[in-house]
Amino acid sequence: MNRTKVYLVGTGPGDPELLTLKAERVIRTADVLVYDDLIPPEVMGLVGKHALTIYVGKRAGKHKMGQEEINGLMVKLALEGKTVARLKGGDPCIFGRCGEEATYLKEHGVDFEIIPGISSATAGPVSAGIPPTHRQLSSSLRIVTAHEDPTKKDSLLDWENLARDKGTIIFLMGASRIGAIAKRLIKEGMDGDRPCALIQDATTGSQRHVLSTLEKVAEDAALAGIASPCIMLVGNVAVLARDLFRPAKLPLEGRSVLITRPVHLAWESALLFSSRGAKAYVYPLIEISKLDFDIPRIDSYDMFIFTSQNAVTIFMERLFSAGLDARVFGGREIVAIGPGTTGALNKYGIRVDTIAGTYTAEGIVDAIGMKDLKGRFICIPRAKGARPYLVKALEGMGAYVREILVYESRMPANACKESFYRVLSKVESVIFTSPSGASNAFKLLGKDTIHILASKTVIAIGPVTANFLKASGLEPDLSATIHTDMGIIEAMKGAA
Repeated sequence: MNRTKVYLVGTGPGDPELLTLKAERVIRTADVLVYDDLIPPEVMGLVGKHALTIYVGKRAGKHKMGQEEINGLMVKLALEGKTVARLKGGDPCIFGRCGEEATYLKEHGVDFEIIPGISSATAGPVSAGIPPTHRQLSSSLRIVTAHEDPTKKDSLLDWENLARDKGTIIFLMGASRIGAIAKRLIKEGMDGDRPCALIQDATTGSQRHVLSTLEKVAEDAALAGIASPCIMLVGNVAVLARDLFRPAKLPLEGRSVLITRPVHLAWESALLFSSRGAKAYVYPLIEISKLDFDIPRIDSYDMFIFTSQNAVTIFMERLFSAGLDARVFGGREIVAIGPGTTGALNKYGIRVDTIAGTYTAEGIVDAIGMKDLKGRFICIPRAKGARPYLVKALEGMGAYVREILVYESRMPANACKESFYRVLSKVESVIFTSPSGASNAFKLLGKDTIHILASKTVIAIGPVTANFLKASGLEPDLSATIHTDMGIIEAMKGAA
């Protein structure tokens, strides 16, 4: 029987940019993702389009699947020949039961690898301006689970010893036991004036923190409405937050967006929105399907026009597989519809001669319209079903135009109304980057489309997508002036 590998993966404290490169590679290539609660939605956007995802989250009083069931599931999947990524928040070995799972896998003959992650135990305090250790204030750091009831008489924790600790103590997963922890430490002899900090939603756009003292921390937590997930820090280093914390002042702080791009483009978009403070969810409404085509004689054309990143990637992959490379474009004029497409060409060593001023077919015509195109041969690798405007306009200028259809957009196989609606319920804004994506949203939601999307801020990347939405009966709230993710961010900032 084919036995593959289980990866026990730490996904970091919440900020998707704190995911390790190794974790990213494994998540992209795994056959099955078995994931916990609190995995950043942007990270889930990395999952391959054919991968199976299984939620096994466990929160206080709400267990989707018991630990023994999870253990058995991982072994079953591995023995079926699957590569499994078991995703855990933070570091998998810090109160993440990674040791138990690794032992179980070993006992059942399943190969495994542990991929460390950045723990909220250290990232949380640092993101609030609190170094967990400091030469003048703390030379030790303890990390303690707050899941254990501090009032238990037979506690596994040595509370008396903890109360004598002059260093920093980090309590994880303790939002509901802040008061009990403080009372127990004071009872065992810790000074009630000992500084404390509470950090909620550490490293994310919704992070906030409260500075207090051990005696007052429960009251201050209640006043601030501190909730899970929360870190409790006890120690003199907490006071450093007053000098070292620097609010990010992120323009999209507190916002939530749904990115509907194809999965291979969604991760980069999600990171960009997340870095501006938004919580970014990914639900691809388009799947790119490569078409069969032949590479033309490159030297028989005067100009190549690329209207999407997808066209560049697919065309160049076929070119390279034919034993050719970027040198064949020597002497050809290269036109790109915008910066994303330009960047894709640059990755293959191709310098772009002309970029459209506005990132549409009309923008391309405006950019090259002053040239004498009469009698020139132009090749356009593009999507099946693309608007005919560009070809007609160029032929009207006397050019000989050949379209090469390299891909088509279609509805992702795993898209359905129920799952799409669940994701929609989590966000305030929905971003559409193409008419085909918007069309698929209408197909999924059916007659409920207008009603459901009317309660959201609907954002179009540009006029082509905006016009499609309008023609379908849905007036977009925003349309980007610059037809890129950054253009969308600027439009959202301007409307705030």
